[in-house]
Amino acid sequence: MRFLLVITLLSIYCSTCLAQEKVLIANFSIIDGDTFFVADVPEIEVLAFKDKTERNKYYILKRRVLKVYPYALAAKTKLQSIQNGLDSIPKRRHKKRYTKEVAKWVKEEYAEKLKNLTITEGKILVKLIYRETNTTSYQIVKSYRGRFNAFFWQTMAKFWDNNLKTEYNPVSNREDMLIEHILIQAKLEGKFD
Repeated sequence: MRFLLVITLLSIYCSTCLAQEKVLIANFSIIDGDTFFVADVPEIEVLAFKDKTERNKYYILKRRVLKVYPYALAAKTKLQSIQNGLDSIPKRRHKKRYTKEVAKWVKEEYAEKLKNLTITEGKILVKLIYRETNTTSYQIVKSYRGRFNAFFWQTMAKFWDNNLKTEYNPVSNREDMLIEHILIQAKLEGKFD
């Protein structure tokens, strides 16, 4: 009797196992008798370097970009808040006073930090400010502080082998393309929002 009960339970268990619906593990397509699995795979870029020197230059560039990018983000948010502040001020004279106060605050806040940047980091910062604001640093200084200040700071930048009118173009400039790659990778790694 027990034997019959065990056989009956075993046959019920086996029939329920065989009666399960097909389990779909992954999406697939069958084309000409071949099965192709369909999945979303994150895109990766492979950088090829000619030699060890070029790879070392890339890592130096990466260190510099990651050091300066927070300043470009700060410039973007500060410019947005300045523009919002200026939009709420009706009189030109009050706008001028406001921009002077903001310039003084920015100078107090960032002057010492920016003085410690190297010339190359300064060049990268000018490019990244253009990337974030879609405006050259020269145009920013000119619009908020006037032509004379823009001319003065452009002359100082030229003296230190920089150019405030530099634009960011990752399509045609290899260094800008590498900077873009570095920033995308850093954002994917969660270093920046």
